Amino acid sequence: MTRSEKLITVHIAVGAALLIAGLLGVDRTIAEYLRSYGYEDLWVFSAGTTLLDTVTGKEISKFLIGLALSGCALALMVSSKTRALGWVTLFVGLVQLLGTLLTGVSKNVFERLRPFQLLESGDWSHAWFADGSAFPSGHAGFYFGLFMPLAYLFPRWHWPIMLTPWFIAAARVNANDHFVSDVAASIVVAGALTLVLARMTRSKHGY
Repeated sequence: MTRSEKLITVHIAVGAALLIAGLLGVDRTIAEYLRSYGYEDLWVFSAGTTLLDTVTGKEISKFLIGLALSGCALALMVSSKTRALGWVTLFVGLVQLLGTLLTGVSKNVFERLRPFQLLESGDWSHAWFADGSAFPSGHAGFYFGLFMPLAYLFPRWHWPIMLTPWFIAAARVNANDHFVSDVAASIVVAGALTLVLARMTRSKHGY
């Protein structure tokens, strides 16, 4: 296992642990704590999310950056001189697109209500299959899908690169738009996609 694979595996393991902990009760505890003690939707998180959504083009379309990267990759592959770079770009674009797509489609399967909805209704017994859209987190799928392959490609800068998606994960929980397990599930999905697609394309780009 390469250093890059080990680092991505760390995030998958943390995501899996948070997923289990969340489903066992941490989800509700954190949601109620944030609401009760006034820590919900802190400015630094809401402003940071808005800024990042604008910069990445997510506000226009959640598929924009993944499609743009994939399109650029195909153009780069035309020339043998830039073909390796094209494969690198395609790797990032595909992980981002698939991460966004899979987390988005999965919402329609689980239909989990968001924390703020359950806090308002008070009925915690009907959280799943209730026409909701919380699980898994689309924001986490989008950002981990974008930054995990970048962190894989540049292991020396792995931790600085991963600050952005982890910030988004914390922000979505802080806003009570998502439970811990919602963002954790997306982390596992994005991590698995990164490892699988990295192995599939490694011979093409050399990383």
